[in-house]
Amino acid sequence: MATAPDSAAPGEAGHSGGAGDVPAAGTRPVGTVQIVDHALQVLKAIAEADRPRGVRELSRDLAISKSSVQRILVSLEHEGLAVADETRKYVIGPAALTLAWKHTANSDLVGAASGTASRIAAMTGETACVSTVVDGRRVTVYEAESPQPLRLITGVGRPYSLFSGATGRVLLSMLPNERVDQLVRERAGAGDEPESESVVRARIDAAREQGYAVSHQEWIPGGCGVAVPIGTQGSIVAALSIYGPDARLTDQRMAELVPVLRAAAAEITVRWRQPA
Repeated sequence: MATAPDSAAPGEAGHSGGAGDVPAAGTRPVGTVQIVDHALQVLKAIAEADRPRGVRELSRDLAISKSSVQRILVSLEHEGLAVADETRKYVIGPAALTLAWKHTANSDLVGAASGTASRIAAMTGETACVSTVVDGRRVTVYEAESPQPLRLITGVGRPYSLFSGATGRVLLSMLPNERVDQLVRERAGAGDEPESESVVRARIDAAREQGYAVSHQEWIPGGCGVAVPIGTQGSIVAALSIYGPDARLTDQRMAELVPVLRAAAAEITVRWRQPA
């Protein structure tokens, strides 16, 4: 089985809000409570890390005092949202599973998309994903795995760069221009992406104009994908995509699947926008 690499981008301290209207890094939206903001930043930092994290490094990376970080971690541990190892370094706790389950159970997008995505996976033989933007990254909210022995999976809830892969480009193409500008600037400041700003913007513009995007081995060797927009609901943008090995997802095959995905995305959009 082919899976995505362990390369999720680090958290962006100071970000909060919806996918389409998120304050710049280091700023807080009007009306928030600082200690709550800090607690959520700590929770996200330990959730997204690939190893246990200690008070000192969390304080340094998040620019929050060590005493505040310590108190926050004690509270998170008490609620089961954080677990400390023998060195008093922390990982995400089991109570987070309940939050994730409740989101999946109550999400209008997941409810609208799950049946169609599962049908697309069965029909195409490839993994079908429904994704959105969370804290400036793309995140899969529903995934129907391919029935093939060799398949690609993204992992529900796992963050990836918006600047790698067909899904990221489609999601970027649906965001307001000012939000795209902000994300491109942040990407350039991080200095960890090989493409120039002009190339990145050209790819986003192409996805917006064509109404779809394809990718070839951008986030995993031998992996290809094709994505189309589902639409926008409030501040949430969503995309439907399929992923598979390049031996099956040739350029011709992906071109053939674009109309299929567009029709499926239209079905999801109708259900998503129906009042509860």
